Amino acid sequence: MSSLLAASLLWMTLAQTEPLRPGAAPGPIASEASPAIPGDSSRQAGTGQALEPEDARRSGQPAASDDEPEEETESEESEENEEEEEEPEEDERPPALFGSFLHGRGGITAEYLYTGEVFTNARGGLNTNRATEYNGLLDLMLTADLDEIGFFPGGTFFIWGQNHHGQGLTDQHVGDFQVLSNIDAPDFTQVSEYWWERSIWDNCLTFRIGKQDANSSFGFVDMAADFVQSSYGFHPTIPMPSYPDPSMAAVIFFRPRESMVLMAGVWDGRPDGGNWGFSGSGVTFSIAEMHVEYELSPGQPGRFHAGLWYHSDEWADLTPGSDRMLRGMHGTYCGWEQLVLPENPDDEDDGQGLGVFAQYGWAPQDRSEAHQYFGAGLVYTGLIPERDEDRIGLGVATVTFSGLLPDYEPETAIELYYKAQITPWMMLQPDLQYIADPGGTGRDALAVGLRFSMAL
Repeated sequence: MSSLLAASLLWMTLAQTEPLRPGAAPGPIASEASPAIPGDSSRQAGTGQALEPEDARRSGQPAASDDEPEEETESEESEENEEEEEEPEEDERPPALFGSFLHGRGGITAEYLYTGEVFTNARGGLNTNRATEYNGLLDLMLTADLDEIGFFPGGTFFIWGQNHHGQGLTDQHVGDFQVLSNIDAPDFTQVSEYWWERSIWDNCLTFRIGKQDANSSFGFVDMAADFVQSSYGFHPTIPMPSYPDPSMAAVIFFRPRESMVLMAGVWDGRPDGGNWGFSGSGVTFSIAEMHVEYELSPGQPGRFHAGLWYHSDEWADLTPGSDRMLRGMHGTYCGWEQLVLPENPDDEDDGQGLGVFAQYGWAPQDRSEAHQYFGAGLVYTGLIPERDEDRIGLGVATVTFSGLLPDYEPETAIELYYKAQITPWMMLQPDLQYIADPGGTGRDALAVGLRFSMAL
């Protein structure tokens, strides 16, 4: 459930360019606008367009002109060079409430993020009596560039601490299977991730070892990162070690060409978020995925991914009257996202416009309650003039239950949100969700809420 926490629900890509980051292993869809709060993923620079005279001067290249250019003095050139050298430092400062204070130096980067939300169940579900709850999540992240520090064996070290408090609506008020909020969890304080990563062969091959969230790199769609509903970031058909219970793992990423990433990983299959090491059970969760990026036309990037997974634990046979345990479970999934109507197709870094995404997941119905998952949605960035970083999204997520479970109807969650960038370090997001047949047997529910996030 944490892939969007690691990818964008938490908006926490840290200041590093070479190593792969959680939620950004395959590379972002290039045209999606980066929000002012630390983005879902890093963005590619450069548009490939011819420079206009003003742009040429800023880039240090001569501007085309019919007039003879005036010769610059050495002092003027040195002043311009100093300004050019200083500008990237200003751009690299993280947008945060406290500016660059306490955000690291000398190869070490620190990020602090607080996400909170208030939701109420206005209709249906389990109950509407005192059905208003607060949910909060504090993330503390530290990244060390070991090459810059000069510490053998180089690479990147990452550690991520979390504190969750409050509760969501799912357990007491709605009863939905997909989980209404992707930060909903029992209260905890823990080190959720700590791992070491090393890239070789010009970053074509990357290894990552340590405690990590599988959903940070597998089974997510960038464009769906801002939805509050869990299923848009976490397939309900995949029993992967994820928020709030990541586990120890070894993962490999291989990029045979710029537009493709092949990745695979093996996790401890009985995760406990509060555990620093292995469970000792011998149970594993394995997953492999392929990402392909493409461009329909200039300014219209897209991405497709597909994957397979296997869990080696024992699972109860769902056949009525059976008490057998079945060894192992497997499944498949895929996802797609596409920017269809860019506002400025000539500017690859603009990111404004209408995008569409779709997801699918499958697991065998003789041992998995969630048999199939379908998700789709629309996201528009910069719909309102002068609000280029705001986003509005509409999505539908449906899980169909095993046919061996009698009288279970598919659960469908419809979500509408508007994410407003209030300051460079704070966003507000009103959210509306209608959940049909929560849990497969419950009353239709209507939930209304407000989420906020602050980069500290």
